[in-house]
Amino acid sequence: MAAALDRAAFYASVRLNPFPGFLAPGQVTGMEAILDAAPPDMLPERLAYCLGTCPIETGWTMLPVTENLNYTAARIRQVWPTRFASVAAAEPFARNPRALANKVYNGRMGNRLNSDDGWLYRGRGLPQITGRANYEKADQRLKVLGYLTPGQSLVTNPELALHPDVAAAILLIGASEGWYTGFKLADFLGNGKADWTGARRIINGQDRAAEIGGHARAFATALTKAGYKPGAVTKSVPTLPVEIRPLPAPAPQMPPLSGPASTDSATKPGALGGWLSALFRWAA
Repeated sequence: MAAALDRAAFYASVRLNPFPGFLAPGQVTGMEAILDAAPPDMLPERLAYCLGTCPIETGWTMLPVTENLNYTAARIRQVWPTRFASVAAAEPFARNPRALANKVYNGRMGNRLNSDDGWLYRGRGLPQITGRANYEKADQRLKVLGYLTPGQSLVTNPELALHPDVAAAILLIGASEGWYTGFKLADFLGNGKADWTGARRIINGQDRAAEIGGHARAFATALTKAGYKPGAVTKSVPTLPVEIRPLPAPAPQMPPLSGPASTDSATKPGALGGWLSALFRWAA
C-alpha cells in the first residue's frame, strides 16, 4: 500500500518550497519511498516532519547516506575530545575511517569490543542509525511490520539501510516510536500539537531546528494541496503524464547530488519507472 494523494500536486508544491524551483530524479525517488512506506494512519503533520527532516540530513539528496568518518586528526579531536586527549593521539586514526569507527564506537551501542562492529554498524540512513543494537532493533521491528522479508537482515547486511525503501521505513517507524533520542512524533505533532521546532529533539537535539521545522511546514502544505488524508491508501501509484519544468528565473545552486550505495538484497523501489520518466520529461 502507498499513501493516497495527488502526487503531481505534491511535487508541484515542493518543487517551489522547500526546493528552489526544480527537482532531481534522485530527490523524487527518495520522497516516493517515504510516501510509499508511510503507515496508512499517519497524521499529515507527522509525515511532513519526516519528509522535512531529510533535506538537511541528506545534503538535499533525499536519499540515504553513510556516515563520513574520513577526518583529519584535528577534526577527530574536536568531535571526540574525551576519547582523544590531543591531536597527536588522534593522528593514527586520521583519514582511517575503519580504524576510527572501531575506536569510537566499539564497546557501546551493542558493538562488541575487539571486533569490526564499529565499522560494520556505522551510521547509515536518512537520519542515520548507528550501532549493532540499533540495527538489530530496526531489523526486528521492520520484519514484524512487513517492511523486511524473513530473508532480509540489517544485521548480516547492514548496507540494506542504504536502500531508499528500507531507509524510509526506518525513518518513519523510528521517529514514531522514539528510536533516535527517546522523543516521538506524537510528543510534538498532531492531535492539537504543532511544535515544529521542538520536534527536532526526535532526531538530534535542537541542531538547525527552526530550519528543519520550516521545511516540514512546506511539506505539510504540499500534502494538504495533494489531498492527503490518514487512512486513505492506494495499491499503486497512477501513471500520469506529469512534467515538472524548471522555473524561468535562475534557481539557487543546490548541493551536489549523490545516490546511495547499491544493495544486493534490497526491496523493490516504490517509485514507478514509467511515471518518473514522465515526471522528468523536459520541454524542448
